[in-house]
Amino acid sequence: MAAAHPARIWSRRGRVLAQGRTANISENGVFIIARCPKQPPMEGEAFVEIQLPTVTPARGRRQRTRSVRYRCRIVRIRTLGHLVGLGVELIEKIG
Repeated sequence: MAAAHPARIWSRRGRVLAQGRTANISENGVFIIARCPKQPPMEGEAFVEIQLPTVTPARGRRQRTRSVRYRCRIVRIRTLGHLVGLGVELIEKIG
C-alpha cells in the first residue's frame, strides 16, 4: 500500500543509517526513500522506526503520531539520484 510517513533506520550500535519517508508499506516490509551519508550495509540486522498517524485531525489541529519500531534487515538498495531507495524486511515488532 502506498504510504508516505517519516522513517529512520539505525544500526545495532545506535548509529543512524538512513532517514527519509516510506514510499509503501506491506505486512512484511517497507520501501523507504532516504538520504544516507554512506550506503547502509545489507548484511546483519538493523532497526526501523516509522511515525504513523493515530487519528484523523480535526480542522485546524495538528495530526498526532505514534512510533512503531521493528527489528529489520535491508534486502534491497536502489540509487535514486541523490537519494537511496531501501527495501526493508520487517522481522519483529519491538515497540
